[in-house]
Amino acid sequence: MRTAYIAAVVFAIVYIALDLNKLYALRYGADLGTYLQTLVNLRHGSSWNFGEWKPHFHVHDSWILLLFVPLVAIAPYAQTLIAVQVIAVAAAIIPLVAFAREIGVTPRAANLLGIAYLMTPSAQGVAYDNFSENVFVPLLAFSGALFARKRLLWPTLAVALLLAVTKEDEVLFVLWFGAACALWWDRRIGLSVLAVALAAGAAFWLSERLSGGHPNVPPYGFAVNDPGGKLTMVALLLAPFAFAPLAIGSALLLGLPLAAEIVFMRPWNYEPSRVGSHYTAPLLAVTAVAAGFGLRRWPNLARALIPCALIVMLLFSDGVLHLGRWPYIVDWAAYGRAVALRDSGATAIVPRFDEGTWAVAAANPRIGLNPSPAPPRALCPAYDTNARAFFESVIGRMPARLCRGVPIR
Repeated sequence: MRTAYIAAVVFAIVYIALDLNKLYALRYGADLGTYLQTLVNLRHGSSWNFGEWKPHFHVHDSWILLLFVPLVAIAPYAQTLIAVQVIAVAAAIIPLVAFAREIGVTPRAANLLGIAYLMTPSAQGVAYDNFSENVFVPLLAFSGALFARKRLLWPTLAVALLLAVTKEDEVLFVLWFGAACALWWDRRIGLSVLAVALAAGAAFWLSERLSGGHPNVPPYGFAVNDPGGKLTMVALLLAPFAFAPLAIGSALLLGLPLAAEIVFMRPWNYEPSRVGSHYTAPLLAVTAVAAGFGLRRWPNLARALIPCALIVMLLFSDGVLHLGRWPYIVDWAAYGRAVALRDSGATAIVPRFDEGTWAVAAANPRIGLNPSPAPPRALCPAYDTNARAFFESVIGRMPARLCRGVPIR
């Protein structure tokens, strides 16, 4: 497992550095501040936040957040959530590699599978995007698969419970795979997982009835928006694993409910550039598990894992490690103003277009994000592609104009 541990540490170091660069450049969106303020306020028993302007538990049944209230009480900063986010994604390689070895994949191939997982656009997107409950899905899903494979009842149930209380849609996925486990692997474990998921769902329902809340779910329809984009999303999930999941044949149908959630969701459209969105975390988890079984059936595919993952990461990823992209250039004066707002204890409303400042300042529970849509304005480029300007900024030579971390000629 030494290779997996090293890969996890390298990934964590790289992405914590990149995420901090993004934070200091004020490039994070509203969600990071929303979750930060939610956790800050949960110390006093309320999930209210001024990003959603309502209790967060009225938007999502993400009770897993309660586990991190003590940590945020000790370090109430956006950096804390960034560290949790990246470490959760990185640590998932450990149970994934252990699971692959448990089902008969060679140690070398299992390690390559884990590294390929870390190189996927989805894993890197989840680590680099806004904080979300779904950052825990790969770690919990891989751990659950490992414990169920070992027929360890209580560890499996503990992980199933954590996964069920991660977010309301995860309850449905736990039910689905609990039923599959009962039918084709271990009846006792499968039925017990079903019972855990049903209990979590009942607790959610009762809590919603008592509080008057309701999960924020999009509508669904049979019309598929941008079918080409959906097919590309699936290809970008499979390609980093050298298409090994296809080796398991009809068992891939177990992943259909997870794909359907995205494919038939409307009006939100998940084009290829959103393959790094947190919504793909469940799909990423089942794809990686399927790749493990695929490697057991087609072991020679192991040698193609890293080349395929490298090509996808450098040429097709929507993240910062795409060829030609560079970290943002930090305007330390702007970041300092956001920190001053956070530490002031004052009451203020941050304009909607300045979500990066909100993400930093939201640790102050008196700071709100304007709920009104932002007025039309010129958008900053998504990524810094000016290598010369970036390296000059490192030695203190700043560009004449910056648009949220991107130099503008």
